[in-house]
Amino acid sequence: MPPQGIAEVIGKIRKHLQGEVQDFRYIAVELDGVAPFARLVYEAARKIPAGQTRTYGEIANIVGQPKAAQEVGQALSKNPVPIIVPCHRVAAAGGKPGGFSAHGGRATKFKLLALEGASVNLQLFP
Repeated sequence: MPPQGIAEVIGKIRKHLQGEVQDFRYIAVELDGVAPFARLVYEAARKIPAGQTRTYGEIANIVGQPKAAQEVGQALSKNPVPIIVPCHRVAAAGGKPGGFSAHGGRATKFKLLALEGASVNLQLFP
């Protein structure tokens, strides 16, 4: 049996995946060993509300590195806590989905976005 706090997070994730959208912004996340730039990217991603998306470029601007869209994507590809750090809400410019390193890849990204009520206008296979 997991500790109380972990059990609560697991319960929230289950509810979320069953269509009862949850807010994970206030769940404490230990990011020991994560580079400072990646921490900034994860903090910015955590502020994206369910049902909305941002581009890698927008996140780069938010963290004060407007030319670092590619580095934003690299940081998100190493996200240690998907869903809690909602990297699925970050897409490439021009309607392209960008990558998604969690199980199921882009198809999972689209399912999560649809579950959260996002307007999924992204091209699954550009």
